[in-house]
Parts: sequence; C-alpha cells; structure tokens
Amino acid sequence: MRKHWKLLTALGAVILVIAVAVVLLNPPAPAAKQDDPGALQASGKFGFPVSGIKIGEGGTKTASDGKTITGYSGSCDSAAQAAANYTHLIKDLKLDTWAQQKKTLTEVAKSGPWFERMTSSNNVLAAAKSPVPGSFEGGWYSRTDVAAGGLYRVASCDEQKKAVVQVFTGAVSARVNKAANGVFQTVTFELVWDGDWKISDAAIVAKGQDFGGRVKDAGPMSVGTNMEDEPTPVLRDDLVNAFFKDISREGWVEYANAKR
Repeated sequence: MRKHWKLLTALGAVILVIAVAVVLLNPPAPAAKQDDPGALQASGKFGFPVSGIKIGEGGTKTASDGKTITGYSGSCDSAAQAAANYTHLIKDLKLDTWAQQKKTLTEVAKSGPWFERMTSSNNVLAAAKSPVPGSFEGGWYSRTDVAAGGLYRVASCDEQKKAVVQVFTGAVSARVNKAANGVFQTVTFELVWDGDWKISDAAIVAKGQDFGGRVKDAGPMSVGTNMEDEPTPVLRDDLVNAFFKDISREGWVEYANAKR
C-alpha cells in the first residue's frame, strides 16, 4: 500500500510539473485594451465605420462668438473635430450675425486667397441694401447641420503639423421665391498647427477636382439629386447610394453623434 502511495505521489508531482510548464510556455493573452476615443467601432446605419469622436467636442476654449470650439490637442482626431466645428463658419449665413461670424473665422484661420473665395458671396448678400428674397426663419440664408451629414474623411494628417479633412454636412438653404430646401455637401479643409488647428485652405471642391492633389475626390454632395423639397436634411439609404455612385467610400467614417 505504501508503495502505491509513493507511486501516486510521484505521478502527481510529474503532472504538476507538466501543468506549470504548460502555463509558463503558454501565458494567458493580455487583456484587450479599451478603444481610445478615436478608435473605429462597428459599422453604422449606412455601412461606414463609426468613430468615437463627436461633433461639438474636442477643444478646451471658445472663440469670440461664444460657440465655436477652439483649443485642440493637435491629434488627428482633434483635426477631424476642428473641421466639423469650423464648418458653420464657412457655410452658415444669417445677415445680422455675418460680421461676427467673419470675425470668428479670422480667429481660427490663416489668411490666404481661399478666405476671399469662401466669403465673397456672403459679403455680397450681407452688403445688399434690401433683404434678398429667400431668407427663412428669421433671416437665415444657409444653416449648416453637420450631424445631418455626419461623415468625415481624413485625407492626410501629421499630428501638430498639418491635416486635410473632408466633412460631409447637411444644411438648409434658401431659394429665391421658393421654400428653403435641404442639401448635402462636402466641405474640404486644410488645417495647419499654430498652437491650435487653424484653417489654411478650404473649398467646396468641384466634381472631378482634387483640392490640388490633396484629396482623392470632391466627396459626396446632393447637386442634381432630387431632395423632394425637403426642408430638413435627412440622410437615407437611397441618397447615400446616389451620392457615392461615382466616388469611393474608402476612408469615410461617421462621427459618433451623427444623426441616424
């Protein structure tokens, strides 16, 4: 009997040594890291990846208008946020606030030919001696809703140096002698780092152009697409399919708080 116990004890010791060796040779996998705020998550409603970053966030300060967010970290995620948060300065027009809007735009931008190109039409409307027909809801001519489009593409980015970001946005736009209409459009930004992200170039890139070789294509827009006189832009599958019919979806990502 004593011989059996000795045999069992020896066998148990061997099994224990083998078990320890297996654990040492095959350590458990480390716990998965939590996604950082900009990490891409599951596909959204229209099949695009969804980022963790949100429109209306990303900075630590506000410009002189009290609403435009500034004070970014210089990361590529913050460049995507800055582009979204600066879009209204490019696209919005309400005559009684245009002067302040233009002032704010100078605070978050570098001077250059682009500035006059992007503000000239608003300057003409704001300087009109009598109201231009087509305004809606208290004097708006164009009111941007970035979340209604809710997509962005970082064409290039070098942190705390330079970034090119395309923002696909919804908007409500005035039409002479007709009701305002929902539209979708891509606004393309070049941002440079100067203690904060500053606009150094911006454009509504025309179809077939590439922003001086800095983007793959102009991005989606609703020109020529039947919006059925919608006063509020609402993105749908058929519209997304129409907008991306002849251009690539590669690189496009949804903001976390896009309207879906």
